[in-house]
Order: sequence, then C-alpha cells, then structure tokens
Amino acid sequence: MSNAVRRALLYGAAAAVVWGGSRAHSSLSAAALRPAPSLGPSVVEGALGLRLIPEALRDAGCGAAEAAALAHAAGRALDARRLRPDDRFRLVRGADGAFMHLTLAHGERRAVVTPSPGGGLRATSRRDPVAVAERRAAGEINGSLWLSMEAAGVPAEVIVRFAEAFQWTVDFLAETRDGDRFSVAWTERAAAGRTLSRTVAAGAYDGKATGERTAVLFDGEYYDAAGESLRRMFLRAPLKFARVSYRFDRNRRHPILRVNRPHHGTDYAAAQGTPVSTVAGGVVVAAHRERGFGNVVKIRHDGVYTTLYAHLSRFGRGIRKGVRVEQGRVIGFVGSTGLSTGPHLHFQIEKNGRWADFLALDLPFAHSVAKTRRAAFAAARDRLLSELTFRRSTAQNSPPRGGT
Repeated sequence: MSNAVRRALLYGAAAAVVWGGSRAHSSLSAAALRPAPSLGPSVVEGALGLRLIPEALRDAGCGAAEAAALAHAAGRALDARRLRPDDRFRLVRGADGAFMHLTLAHGERRAVVTPSPGGGLRATSRRDPVAVAERRAAGEINGSLWLSMEAAGVPAEVIVRFAEAFQWTVDFLAETRDGDRFSVAWTERAAAGRTLSRTVAAGAYDGKATGERTAVLFDGEYYDAAGESLRRMFLRAPLKFARVSYRFDRNRRHPILRVNRPHHGTDYAAAQGTPVSTVAGGVVVAAHRERGFGNVVKIRHDGVYTTLYAHLSRFGRGIRKGVRVEQGRVIGFVGSTGLSTGPHLHFQIEKNGRWADFLALDLPFAHSVAKTRRAAFAAARDRLLSELTFRRSTAQNSPPRGGT
C-alpha cells in the first residue's frame, strides 16, 4: 500500500472520529439545554393592578369559564368591591395542569379557593397576623423635599403624608432651602410580608425660611408642639411639588405686553394638566374665560377672603358658579390659556377687597387641643417628638394653648 493511500485512510479515519465526536457533543449539548419536564406544581402570582379578578386570572393562563368560577368562589370569602390595585393573588396548579388552589390577599384578610371533594369549589377566609414596626429617618434638603427624603430612605407614601401634615404651615414649593433639616417617624403595619399602611406619627422641619416646625398626630389630627392644630383655614399652596416661578410684584414688566403692570399674585410653574386644588372651602363665584387670565376660577371663602386661579387648561369636574367646594378639592388643571408664556398657575388672594401677597400672609389656625385632652396630648407629644432627631427645645415642654 502506497504512502499516499495510507495517508488518505488515516486522515479519513481521523475526520470520522472528529465528526462523530462533534455529533455526540452537539447531541449532549442540546439535551442539556432542553428544559426537563416539570415534576412539581406551577405557580403564577402578582398584583391585581387595575384588573378585575377574572381578568387577572385569564392573564395568568385560566380559561374564561375557569376564571369566572374562581372569581365567583373568591367573592364568597372577600368583598370584590373593596379590592385595591396592590392586592395580590397566587394561582397554583399541579404538574398535570390541574387547579390546586387560589389565594387572594386583601389587607389583613386572605381568601383561599380549593377544589371541593364533592366537586366544584370552596372558599375560606382567614385573618393574617399583623406586625407593627416603628420607623424613622432624617436628613437635609438638597434640591427638593421629595428627592432629599427619598435619598434618606423614606417611602413615597410617607413623603406625601409628611408634606400633607405640614401643608398649612410650610410651603415646600417656595420656602425650602438647601441645608434645611427634616425628621420623620412613622408606623408601618404589615401582614404576610405585605405592607398594609404607613402612618406619619410625628415630623419636624427646621428651615431657614420657616423656622422649626413640628407635627404630632393626636386623635386623628396633626398639632404643633404647643397644641395648635396644623389644619388652618388655608393651605399654603394650591399645588403639590411644583415651583414658584414669580412672586407678588406691584411693578412687574409683563413678558408678553412689554409694559409695567402689577403682578398681584404668585405664579407656580408646573406641568400641563397638574391638578389645582382650592386652598380653602368656599363658594365658586366664577368659572369662565376671562381675557388675559384665560380659564379662571374664583372662590369666595368668607366675608374677608376670595381666591383666583388662572390660565387653567380646563375646569375640575362639577366646578361651576354657585357650587360649594371643600378645602383641597381639585377645581382645575394647570394650563397656558390667556396671556401666558407657558404652562403655569397664576394664583391670587383678595383680603378685604385688596389683593394681598399670599406667601406673606399670616393665616389663622383652626383650633387647639381641647382642655380636657391637654394632659393626654402632652404625654403623646413628648413621646413622639423624642423619636425625632431634633425637636423644639422650649415649646415641647409648654402646655397647649387655648381650647375648644
């Protein structure tokens, strides 16, 4: 046999071995990548969101009839009308795909739907044990209240509650300064790993423009350290988390008309469509188009005060002349109607027939802690404020003033 033939046979055998090995390796690799058949139950879980129970179950793989039957069974244990978007469900099936059980968690209660031994479905309900935890955080303002509290680990819900507690006494749109300090203590209620609620128990804000302010939750309402209610006749701003773009000015040069004319109000820069709330309860005396103001709402609060909200993109639901509104009701939405260079709210307040600087007004308190509750308030105040990083050094130990 010639050398050429030997080489050809040798190379051919080697190629066959390599090819065969490659085939075997590919086969083993494919087998390794191929998912093994499930030998246990399958679980689908998530939040309801804005879906009804049947819709959520259909998204989880149930057929229409099965989803309807499961939802009907769960409704016997929980009132579906009370469900919230953050309520959760858990659907479990066996390895053969057969339904095993559905769990629906709402607040402290949990409904469990299982197959009934005699056919059909049965539902039971139980109450989860609730754990209560006390939380606290503190920090300094750097840019904005929201971003600063978020950086300190404060949940979004608590930030909103903190701002709402101080909304009558601190304007977080105009009065925050870098370096201001905040401190907050809140209570969390949780069940089965789910947060049920967060309640701000006490808060403090120490600002260059505001001085030191405190808030203590007592009998369902917030008071300062001296026992004065933080709920005033007026909110300190008609918008949340916006920005003051222009203040009260009796000799302002109009950006469009190019003439000097008084600016008898405060401008709040905010995104188009931002809700605008009335700063106090009263009666709507106008809700119409008014020349340079564009869409405007006027509200008379009493014999002393009237407020005006201008450049609105549209009015709130049901807002029309003669309607009585409560403090905080949405009366319109930020726009740029009339003579306006961009989306913002122009807000004015009239006191005794004269336009006044809203940011400089000393607005009245609503009431104080009742005389019969002063001792209880003082005890609650001292306990809650002691949980904050800083607090008033004098007022915290002084008795509440007044009473109703």
